[in-house]
Amino acid sequence: MKIIVYGGSFDPIHIGHLTVANEVYEQERPDLFLFIPTGHSPLKQTGARASDEARVEMLKLAIHYLGFGSVDTVEMEREGKSYTYHTMRYLQDKYPHAELSIVIGTDQYMSLNQWFEVEKLKSMVRFIVVNRDVEMLDLPSPFQPFQIPRMDISSTMIRERIANHKTIRCFVIDTIERFIRKEHLYETKESEKAR
Repeated sequence: MKIIVYGGSFDPIHIGHLTVANEVYEQERPDLFLFIPTGHSPLKQTGARASDEARVEMLKLAIHYLGFGSVDTVEMEREGKSYTYHTMRYLQDKYPHAELSIVIGTDQYMSLNQWFEVEKLKSMVRFIVVNRDVEMLDLPSPFQPFQIPRMDISSTMIRERIANHKTIRCFVIDTIERFIRKEHLYETKESEKAR
């Protein structure tokens, strides 16, 4: 069984995320493509700005649009800091004969030395390294470079555009934009702007 894991805050999930997921899925054709929204990331100082429930709902809308994928909320449900190593151990226990791969960006690849139990992790999984800022052609095992067209879209940018009353059309799919607007996600209250 071949499983590909794509983790992130997905706050919100946007066209850049969907492009990565679709390109990797098309090339790899895994038996299971798992989106795992992060809980409390040890390497990020600020938490998610939408609720866990809202992030999961947006992931479900994205999966419906893509036509593949599942959500696993293990990291949201975990107490305390959330480490990729523990998530991969959980997946190994749940799918004992699976071949596990993780999708990461070049920015994450560059900071891997900060990851918890990274040497053990390298022996457990294959890393699919998607180019984000640089072209990476030669990587040692267990890393596999994966080239996609560069897209300068980030969740931070989308949250800022919403807070500043700018359009997010074309940055997220229509169903997610409607959900964000309906739930008033990422909007800045007038009292906060005055501070």
